[in-house]
Parts: sequence; structure tokens; C-alpha cells
Amino acid sequence: MLYGRHMGRDSTAAWRGDHPWAKVYDAITDRTGVGRLLWRIGVGSDLEVLHRTARAELDALPDGAAVLDLPCGGGVVLRDLPEDRSLRYTAADVSPAMLQRTREEAAERGIVVETVEADVEDLPFDDGAFDLVLTFTSLHCFPDPHRAVQELVRAVRPGGRLAGSTMLRGGPPRHRLGWVGGTALGVLGPGCTRAELEQWLAEAGLVDVVLDPSGAITYFAGTRSA
Repeated sequence: MLYGRHMGRDSTAAWRGDHPWAKVYDAITDRTGVGRLLWRIGVGSDLEVLHRTARAELDALPDGAAVLDLPCGGGVVLRDLPEDRSLRYTAADVSPAMLQRTREEAAERGIVVETVEADVEDLPFDDGAFDLVLTFTSLHCFPDPHRAVQELVRAVRPGGRLAGSTMLRGGPPRHRLGWVGGTALGVLGPGCTRAELEQWLAEAGLVDVVLDPSGAITYFAGTRSA
């Protein structure tokens, strides 16, 4: 399989244009029984791993902490915001339709969020603007995942956290079908290997990095060095 910059450009256009898969992803991640089953079949993992991981990071924050969620999708991580905490929550995505669905999700839950249309390769945020940056099910969708990691870490304050998840290249053969399907749909970028991701995170300034595979998805997290 060939990976290249041209594939990345196609994937960005697909997400910005609200590809039908975006609606499918939102529905799957809504914790319904059918969604959990489809997640299990599609990526070989328990959907609750995503939500538990997000909730653990959010629960560790003090009141008033600033959070960036990118790509926010249709408000996937909004479902994990702790009710007893007052957080400054920014949801960003390249897709206007995704942002609209996030606003609707927030309104239904009575949550105040700021939504920002943003390209992950050139984020419109100051260095160190956030205490926590969340980027779940993300890097494999970006046209330049290396650049994305640099920008995402740049947005984290020293001592703050980056946490997210991605599909990696070079996984078990039964999980490589995801790459074939995603490429055919035009929603995947070039992706990266585990070794590349570890290198990029370290180069960007993360320490205490943890990578935890769960089926076809690898969860990663680390702290920006002071």
C-alpha cells in the first residue's frame, strides 16, 4: 500500500466536507449497544476504553483548567466531561458540520463550550494555551501526522498533558483491513508506525510517554516537559 501527501490532502477534504463516515463515527461512539458492537467488530477493542481514558484525564484537572479537544467530531468527549468540575472546554475541528453537531450535543447536555474551526497543522492558539489537549481517533486521519503532533504538543502548557489515540501502520494483518477500507473511503492520511509516533512525541517535548494498544487502536499520553 502506498502512503503519501496526496492521500492526506484527500482525507482533509473528505472530513471538511462532512464525509458520511463522520456521521457513522458519531453514532458508533455514542455508547449504544449497537455502537459498542460495531466498534468491537471494526477495531477489535472495547469502546469504553476510549471513554475511560478521556474521563481519567479530565477528572485529574482542577476547576478552571483549559481543555482542547481536536478533532472533536460530533462531541464524542463531551460525553465524558465530569459534572462536578468547571472546565474551559474548546472543541476544534476542520469540519463545520462536526462543530455544529458538537454545539447541539453541548446544548442537549447543558454544557458551555467554545467551538473553533481549525486545521491541526496550523492551530490558531498560543503556545501552551491548554492544560490538557485531547486528540482521540485522530492521527491516522491527518494529512501530516508528524506536523500535527508538533502543533498539538505546542498547544500544551509545560507540565500539561496530551492524550489521544490512533490507528498505527504495521499492525496485525486482521487490523490492516481498516487501512484498506479507510483509504478506499478517502478518510485516511499516511498514518505512522509505533516507532515514528514514539519519536515524534519525544521530539515535540513529551516525557513519561505511554503507548497502550487496544485492538487496532493505540492510546498514547505524555506530559510536556517544563
